[in-house]
Amino acid sequence: MKEVGLAIDLGSATTSIHKVGSGLIVSDESRVTVKTKNNKMTLVESGKGVEKYVKMPPQGYQTINTIDGGIITNEKATVCMLKDYISRCLPGNTFIKPKIKALALVGQGVGLSEKRDIERALRKAGVSEVIALESPIAVAGALGYGRGHFIVDIGSSKTEIAIVGSDGIVTGCSVDIGGDKLTKAIADYMIMSMSCTVPFSLAEKIKRELGSMYDNNNMSMRVNVRKIGLAKTQSEVITSKEILGVIEPYIAELVNIIYNISFQIPEDLSNDIVAEGIVLCGGGAKLAGLDEYISKFMKMKAKVVEDPTTIVSRGGMHFLENNVDLSKILNVINYK
Repeated sequence: MKEVGLAIDLGSATTSIHKVGSGLIVSDESRVTVKTKNNKMTLVESGKGVEKYVKMPPQGYQTINTIDGGIITNEKATVCMLKDYISRCLPGNTFIKPKIKALALVGQGVGLSEKRDIERALRKAGVSEVIALESPIAVAGALGYGRGHFIVDIGSSKTEIAIVGSDGIVTGCSVDIGGDKLTKAIADYMIMSMSCTVPFSLAEKIKRELGSMYDNNNMSMRVNVRKIGLAKTQSEVITSKEILGVIEPYIAELVNIIYNISFQIPEDLSNDIVAEGIVLCGGGAKLAGLDEYISKFMKMKAKVVEDPTTIVSRGGMHFLENNVDLSKILNVINYK
């Protein structure tokens, strides 16, 4: 049977899988609901379907976030999730399981031990061959491998900033600023300013609906919150200007790091990068006005890519489909 090639991006919020010849197959949450009996873990639900078990889980059921900062939090749960997601990519009604080759896309800050954890989990999930590749390189594959790129990938827990050329990552860093940090800051602000308890899910909703880097945004929304010490919920109004005040310090810190990285652009890549601009991807790139905010500060173009949450696995698929490019980049990485 023909080999199946999968590019797998294990993100803290979302796992995306592109299949060679088919495109995007999986884009679902990186969490599972499982039940454990006699030390054996069984999958109950994965991805978005776990939400129904979060508020009132049946006895013996447990919901687990499988990935945090690109690192596996629970191997058994991750294997359960990967088996389910990989099965969605395989042909049905076949007696002989195909050989699966997977390109595992990992962050710059993920160490050798953590990479081995990911490889082991994938093999336990049925993958025959695993190749680890840093996610900024995968993004460069989607944009056009061989040119210079300035990539800012804003995930839920981390942001990957990298200058990438034909020799891989020239310079870059992994920063502990992501979408979840902004959400937590919003929740903390509401606790302090309104003396109320705020579920993470509500703070996330507020971020998505009111989060904006435009200082002239006058949107607002009414939310029901529970005041500390009171049993009943109470209606409060929160505005986009309040949210801007909460999240801007974190965005400003991130942009300052991007600015410092820009001084390390090699001369031979500068023309490509100036022409293309700073490339924004990841779920955090969807924050309204972020591209204009960065562009204004950096005095160079910044743009959000198409389908920013799945570009990593899409770029990984490029390398699986182009063995020459994959061989080149793996030779460079191994040489370094």
